[in-house]
Amino acid sequence: MKLYYLTSEKWAKTALLNQRLKVSTIDDLNDPFELLSADIGEPNIRRILKYTQKEVSNKFGLICMSSTWQSPVMWAHYGDKHSGICLGFDVDEQAVHKVSYQASRLKNLLNKESKLNDVKQELLLTLFTTKSVEWSYEKECRIIVPFSQAELDSEGKHFLYFKKNVFQLSEIILGYRCKLDLK
Repeated sequence: MKLYYLTSEKWAKTALLNQRLKVSTIDDLNDPFELLSADIGEPNIRRILKYTQKEVSNKFGLICMSSTWQSPVMWAHYGDKHSGICLGFDVDEQAVHKVSYQASRLKNLLNKESKLNDVKQELLLTLFTTKSVEWSYEKECRIIVPFSQAELDSEGKHFLYFKKNVFQLSEIILGYRCKLDLK
């Protein structure tokens, strides 16, 4: 499966030089409602999901990619206003989770009698891969990365190397305003 990672020239050069991608933490992501796509009106459900979000954020990160590189909005937002670079990867489909975009918050994932141990792997995957429909232009796919499987650098950031993992660099696309040439 071909997926694309848009970024600024600076971070693309760093990724290419080191042959690795940064694993984003939940707090790094643009959407402050990550992992909170469920209807959390009930106080008990809100408590459970907020706690789950905090715990999951300490153990897992994401590599977020798109199924397309041709979106002008993606280039504007993630490709440094079209002056960045898009890295194309061949990705193992089994490692990828497509994001589902929903017009309203998910209902009935838990009930008001639910306990913390009712948050199972299937529910976590749903929370990891559900976003508001307003984000649908991203055509996002995610690789969920346990921090225990990523390399930690001296600044406390996690990384996955291109060839050692589930994605391999296969393409480099320069933004319309990028000052570099492919050489």
